[in-house]
Amino acid sequence: MWQFTHEEIIDAPVEVVFKIIADLQNYPDWNPFLKSANGKVEVGEVISGKSVLGKYTTSYRHKIFEYIPNKSLCWQDFGFMALFVHSRRSRFTEAKDGKTYYKCHLSMTGPLVWLVNMMYGKGLRDGIVAEAKATKILAEKAS
Repeated sequence: MWQFTHEEIIDAPVEVVFKIIADLQNYPDWNPFLKSANGKVEVGEVISGKSVLGKYTTSYRHKIFEYIPNKSLCWQDFGFMALFVHSRRSRFTEAKDGKTYYKCHLSMTGPLVWLVNMMYGKGLRDGIVAEAKATKILAEKAS
């Protein structure tokens, strides 16, 4: 298993932050990690798009397994590759003292995790951090 977690404290209401992360169609305008995301934000729906992993751009298909407005948006790999590497990415938000505590957690399992970590691990970590920081900037500007 391979895991990575990143947290940010965002000086904006949780509703503002969550609206940004749940608005997939606007990802190309601000998100340096997920250059496109298409689909409906509902449990069981499939999200597809392109992500930037360092010098590589890859396509992805994920299925939403948890969606609680203003609390969590979580998806997992979907399709053939999930037989070899299964990833789950969860983004959580919590309101506290007028700020938002944001956490993104990525976990991977499967027989080829070592290869994905070797090829894309740094890009995944850097992308998650860049996305969190871009979310923070956008949310704080909007507040």
